Amino acid sequence: MNTSSLFSAKELDQLLAQECISFEHPWSTRDESQIDSYLKTVCEEISSATDTLSRIEWGHYGSGYASFVDAWFYRPTPAFDVPSPLRQGEEHVGLVVLLSRLSPYFVFMEGEKRWHAKGGSSYLPAFQGVDSLSFPGVLDLAAQVQKVLESCGLRRLSKRELSSPLHPDIQVPTILGDPPYTEFDALFHWED
Repeated sequence: MNTSSLFSAKELDQLLAQECISFEHPWSTRDESQIDSYLKTVCEEISSATDTLSRIEWGHYGSGYASFVDAWFYRPTPAFDVPSPLRQGEEHVGLVVLLSRLSPYFVFMEGEKRWHAKGGSSYLPAFQGVDSLSFPGVLDLAAQVQKVLESCGLRRLSKRELSSPLHPDIQVPTILGDPPYTEFDALFHWED
């Protein structure tokens, strides 16, 4: 468990109030449309540089507020096949990149998505999933994507860096996790 805090008390307060903690552009604008526009450009660069397809959640999962963009990248090749296929529509394992709307930070996870004409299913981001990459195709893709993100000025955070517990009195407006909360929850939360 990480014993030192990644964020100051002020930064934690800002994150929980859905305020940017970075003075770097575009976060310095405090304008979500500019931040999302920048992150869209970054995601387009990833797809182009890595020859991947993507499914990206820009709309706060349809309601509430998400402090991050959930970007999922994959290739329709055997290296991204799900282990237990249902054989109904598309189904792949892919690289999950949570891009903070409040800072130039991101984390990696692995997740499955399945979709067809009548619906689909997907993972939900969770602290336990950070850095848990096991599929060779996803591991290879993660190395490529990290280079693109770092060239765009973003920084990958590890599970260890985000594991510091928050004070028990701090409530995080999220449905993605339960107390006791960590700094991951402060940075990556979804309030429905």
